[in-house]
Amino acid sequence: MKRPCYVVDAFTSRALAGNPAAVVLDGRDLPAADLQRIAEELKHAETAFPLPAREPQAAFHLRWFTPFCEVRFCGHATLAALHVLVEEAQRIRVPAHGTTRLSFTCKAGLFRAELSREQGKLRAVFETPATRFAPQQVDGALLAALNLVPEMLDPGFPPHRALSEEGNLYLCLRDREALARVRGDPGALPAIAERLGVVGFVPFARSPQPGVDAALRAIFADHGVSEDPVTGSAAGHLALLLQELAPAKVPRRLVFTQGDELGRPGRIEIELRPESNPSDLRAWITGPATVILRGELDLP
Repeated sequence: MKRPCYVVDAFTSRALAGNPAAVVLDGRDLPAADLQRIAEELKHAETAFPLPAREPQAAFHLRWFTPFCEVRFCGHATLAALHVLVEEAQRIRVPAHGTTRLSFTCKAGLFRAELSREQGKLRAVFETPATRFAPQQVDGALLAALNLVPEMLDPGFPPHRALSEEGNLYLCLRDREALARVRGDPGALPAIAERLGVVGFVPFARSPQPGVDAALRAIFADHGVSEDPVTGSAAGHLALLLQELAPAKVPRRLVFTQGDELGRPGRIEIELRPESNPSDLRAWITGPATVILRGELDLP
């Protein structure tokens, strides 16, 4: 059976930048083992599978697989999937004026999205998982595994760990030069991540240039991806952390950059929106996306 397949560079308006994700349609009849095998074959950091809705309030259900495992939530592959469903498959209608609002489900729960057009181009905005944070002491072993020294940490923003599943450890560095120095040690980081109860490590530098609130990197310990070029889920949590450590009036808009060190620069726009309970915030993210491959998987 032939199944439509796309490769999308997310969080960039040009090809061969940002973070590539595969999107495979019409996989409703495939078991999880086959979805995993497809992701292994395509070899992208994540492959997204939009599937039929499982709840009446959802437009569809999303699953994401790395070449090694399924994940609960993925930002860049969600952006890729929304662009494919609207612009390529035309399964979601977005008018020239106005906004299409919908919800989708995934392993992490129910999430909302808003789809509109700006100068004819799709703008897909969606919420990311909520989380809480806890301060985290870091030791020399972790810093050495990231090619850092204590003097490179920003003393005004101590390290914090996201308490959600698949959470990361966030380390604020003094400047952009320190961020460029980061190198993850694949031999040491998995054991450190397990000890700390995190999936990855997100060093970042605040205000690296005018108009940008933070530059970040995402080093993972064991998802088959040593460093992610542009990471929507990590950016959403970083926005929540910045609001906690340096509160500002909300709704609050932020801009992050990522991927320069990997030669795949990307840009993530975030809006922090309060919920009905003023103490609850959700980070909604968006950015451009570019489809670079259209084809079919020919599967038995």
